[in-house]
Amino acid sequence: MSKITRADIMTYIIKIQVNFENAYRVEAGTETNLLTESWFDILSNYPKEICDVAVNNALAQAKYAPRIGDIVEQIKILNSVNKKSIEELWAELKSIKYEAYNASLYLRYPQHYEDAHKKLEQIYEDLDEDLKLYLVNVSALIEFANIDEESLPFEKNRFFKNMPILRKYTEDKILAQEFLKLSNYSDIKLLGSKK
Repeated sequence: MSKITRADIMTYIIKIQVNFENAYRVEAGTETNLLTESWFDILSNYPKEICDVAVNNALAQAKYAPRIGDIVEQIKILNSVNKKSIEELWAELKSIKYEAYNASLYLRYPQHYEDAHKKLEQIYEDLDEDLKLYLVNVSALIEFANIDEESLPFEKNRFFKNMPILRKYTEDKILAQEFLKLSNYSDIKLLGSKK
């Protein structure tokens, strides 16, 4: 997926202007640059392909000229469609448990340690990003792989309890990063900052 550019932002704005006669009628120069930069700051966190679809979806549903919030809302809808459910994530985690367990057994032997560790790192890297939030690192993957069958239902309960919290944390972190990025471009004075 490619990164969005300022030229893409201008294309979106022009596309909206063509469809809605009074949309974003700003004077060339400072106002156009400010509009482009504000949109770029918000949309630069998302891949271009998703932004393209989100703008088209916002246009298709709009009775009035879509604002940046309408486009971000469409992006969130598109991203939620691609997210796996917590049940699917649990199934994926269980499916790699025995492969990770078998690889972890070879960590005991010095002649196989490096290959086994590489295999475990590869298993970890291939996991969904949400599962990486839950497992944190290869050591946690090894620990999960060594859970016995009697303890697995307790781990499942912990997983189902924590995954929504971890997902919310990730969303909040992204929003906080966007806010801090925007605050650097404006006159917002944050508590404890020396601006």
